[in-house]
Amino acid sequence: MDGEDVRAGHRASRCAALVGRTTERLARRRVGLVVGGGPSGDVSIASGGDDGHGEVPDSGTLFEIGSITKTFTALLLADGVIRRDWRLDTPVRELLPAGVEVPRRAGVEITLQHLATHTSGLRRSPVRLGLRENVAYQRTGADPYARLTEEDVLRSLGDARLKRVPGHGTPAYSNLGFGLLGTAMTTATGQDYGTLVRDRVCGPLGLGDTVVDAQMTTDQRQRMAVGFRSRRPADPWPLAGLAGAGALRSTASDMVRFLAAQVDPGSTGLGDAIRLTHATQPGGPERMGLGWHRAGDRTLWHNGGTGGFRSTALMSPASGTVVLALVNQNRGADLSAFRLMRRLDG
Repeated sequence: MDGEDVRAGHRASRCAALVGRTTERLARRRVGLVVGGGPSGDVSIASGGDDGHGEVPDSGTLFEIGSITKTFTALLLADGVIRRDWRLDTPVRELLPAGVEVPRRAGVEITLQHLATHTSGLRRSPVRLGLRENVAYQRTGADPYARLTEEDVLRSLGDARLKRVPGHGTPAYSNLGFGLLGTAMTTATGQDYGTLVRDRVCGPLGLGDTVVDAQMTTDQRQRMAVGFRSRRPADPWPLAGLAGAGALRSTASDMVRFLAAQVDPGSTGLGDAIRLTHATQPGGPERMGLGWHRAGDRTLWHNGGTGGFRSTALMSPASGTVVLALVNQNRGADLSAFRLMRRLDG
């Protein structure tokens, strides 16, 4: 074994130890979780707790990844730009069904880029939750969007008032905006969101376990973790009406592969599209790419949360380091994931 092999072995052992300690610490106060971290080509994965079926979750256990779905939606957008299906400055109105009213302000229309950078001016949610819905969500993690359809989302635009002129000001997070972006692309292509993600993103990247609820096989349902609100089982969140904002389920194995593609875009057939999602767009906010948030100069990240799940994904294109945390409880691991990233890159 030469010196380079020895150094690589030491790095791998160090990464595995850091991931293991982080997982052990988090598992003390989580129902169950899977954590991954390290160089994209040699990620260490550890797990702990209970998947809700009496087993320890592993790299093949499916979790709701919530808003990390937005990075897949943004990649769909970028892939469509590369294919010349649409442009970043295309008004979303042009991709939606005829007759849909899209709000504007000061004569400025909402573009696809505005939606993907949270600068559309749209409110956070397509519905205003009443007391009953808020109480149910807080107590049991009940899905407040369970009955929401894409048609409901489009109708909600009719009385929407933009908080600011599109493209101006700092990003204001909007699930409505990303749900609308997903609907715009499915309308334009004639494919539902799950099929579009499968064909244009998951297929090319080899992500066989990243799916929406309606696509899940019997085997995947058996491997799906139960989400928890505190220590009570929480309802699943299919999010069919807001698919582009948070409908995907995935595994640690698939997500590590997805993050590896982010730090080495040239190894995939989606290289140009991936690089586009990382870039700050002309006129866009400096702390965002398309879908991805930027932490400093090196790290891109996103997290997610549904009624009974939390997720965190970080990656550094510069160093090639990735970190992932999937938790089947409403207690996340964001701070621990960022600490792990710093230690792995230290």
